[in-house]
Amino acid sequence: MKVPSNMSLARSRRTLRCGLTAVEFALVAPVAFLLLFGALELGHANMVFHSAEAAAYEGARKGIIPGATATECIAGANDMLQLCRVRGATVTVNPAVLTPNDANVTVRVQVPYRSNSIVVPFFTRSLVINRECKLSRERGN
Repeated sequence: MKVPSNMSLARSRRTLRCGLTAVEFALVAPVAFLLLFGALELGHANMVFHSAEAAAYEGARKGIIPGATATECIAGANDMLQLCRVRGATVTVNPAVLTPNDANVTVRVQVPYRSNSIVVPFFTRSLVINRECKLSRERGN
């Protein structure tokens, strides 16, 4: 019987180790990628959330000035959403027609996250981000 030399034994161990590394990578890689893309998506959702908040505030700021119109509120909110590259948002103003007698103005921004997702929206397909800002109107003299 021929005894394998040290060289051939080391080569066979190296070949086995390469196969084991491939199997380990195949088991760990999907979990690592899932965590990576999940963290990216969560960070992006947070950015969209804060962008909707800022847009609602900006729209309400436009509406508290005496003589402002609801159209100006909507334009201010949409400008902020466009700056942040948020798509598919709906902006509503309450009251729909601003008069000098209105004490407050409320701007509501609704963003369907499905149209803003960076990864396939598997878990967030029905998520709608709703933000609202209510400010007291300034009184003109």
